[in-house]
Formats: sequence, structure tokens, C-alpha cells
Amino acid sequence: MNSNFVQLGPIKIEYFTIGTGSETLLCLHGHGRRVSDFTFLRKENRRLILLVLPFHGNSYFPEERIEKNPISTQEFNELFEKILDKENVDRFHFVAFSQGGRFVLSLIPHQKHKVKSVYLISPDGMDYNSFYNRKSRKKWARRLFKRWENNPERFIRWARFVNKLGFIRPKVFSFIQKFAADKETFKRASMTWRGFRNINADLRQIDESISTHHFPFFVIMGKYDQVIRTRQAVRFLEKLNRPDSLIEIECGHDFFKEKNIPLLESHIKI
Repeated sequence: MNSNFVQLGPIKIEYFTIGTGSETLLCLHGHGRRVSDFTFLRKENRRLILLVLPFHGNSYFPEERIEKNPISTQEFNELFEKILDKENVDRFHFVAFSQGGRFVLSLIPHQKHKVKSVYLISPDGMDYNSFYNRKSRKKWARRLFKRWENNPERFIRWARFVNKLGFIRPKVFSFIQKFAADKETFKRASMTWRGFRNINADLRQIDESISTHHFPFFVIMGKYDQVIRTRQAVRFLEKLNRPDSLIEIECGHDFFKEKNIPLLESHIKI
């Protein structure tokens, strides 16, 4: 894979390219994941452009901006346009997983003239008013997470207490423990949660974009996924009046395990 960069002021986005095919796929990974998740999409007729989200890899966003001036959709779209210009991309397909899906949902209204299809795999950001999203907009909650960055065990104890009260599901608690396993991992989780809070989906504009430009739009969910559940996607697609856009496959949130790749690949028809 060839590594490249685009920059907007101090913000820097790393991306990789694979292949030279006529169909260009813009792929955005999930939280804590790597762009290599999407290498299964390689085919002779495809060119893959794999974006590295801020706080991952060699992409960079100033930590001092997180609280008062987090990254905006407008900024990310400018960086995205720089990638399209640099790689001479006129039309493309979106493929994104989890947190990457949040960014794609925010970009669709800005890129509607260039989008050929959208495949979102268990996307984050489908519910603006979820507990997860609401709390990121609360200053006291962000301050608390900032304090926990130096002692993630305190966060785990809090999550264990909330789990016992039944406010979070056991699978979500297991997911929390994974990302609070050490300071570096938890700090990245905290920074993305706080720093991506202004990257949101505008349902009206997304609906208008799909209706006007008629590109295929699909949400792929895991039947046993307890981190981002199918019913969240059902509600999201009902709001878009596109219930038939849901695809459910036999897996959990572990879409990129070797045994699950064929299931995933069979539904991404590009």
C-alpha cells in the first residue's frame, strides 16, 4: 500500500491507495481499527483509497482543539476534497465501518454529486440523540472523561456499577473494558468521543441526496451485534423511509474475522 497525506492547517489526514481499477472505493475504518480491514475488497477493476481517521495512524488533529473547537464536517470535507483532487477522483463508492460510518453520513450531502453507492457496516452516528452522543455534548461529561484518561480503571469501576444497575448491556460493558484496557487505548477512545461530537448525520439532507441522485444506499448489520444493534439501524432507516436498505448477516460486531469476510463481501456489489 502507498501512504499519502493531505493537510488543512495543522490537521493532517493519512491515506493509502491500492490498485488502479476504474471503480474507486473510498473506505473509512472503525475506532481502533486499521485500514487493512478493507483489503478484502481488492479486485482487478477496483482502486481502493483507505482513509485513516484522526487520532489513528499518522493522521493528526490538535489535542488542544478538542474541547473548544472539535473537528467539523466542513473541515473534514475540505480534507476529503483534497484527497479526491490529488487522486483525480470524479466518482466513487463509499464503504465504511462503525466510526467511519459517522464520517460518511456527514459527508454524503457534500459529496452527493460524486457518490455512486454507499455501504455502511454497523455505522456509528445513526442516532443523534442516543445516550452516547448526547453525553459527548455535555461539558461535564467530557471533563470527566478527560480526568479518567490518566486512570482508566476508575472509568471501568464506574461502568461496572452502571452495568449492575442495568443501564448498559453486558456486551457493551465488555466493549468498554476492551477500550479501557490501558491508558493509550482509553485516551484515544476518549479523544475520538470528545473530538468527533460535531460530526453528525443530517437525515433530511441525506434523504434528499439519495432521492435526487439515486445512488444505492445500504446498511449492513450483524444479527448478533450487541455494540451497535440492528434495531438502531431499523429506526434510522425508517426515518429515511428506506427500510429495504437494511442487510443483516450472521455475525456480531466482528465483521472482519476471516470466517465473516465472505458474508460481508457477498453483499458489497460494486
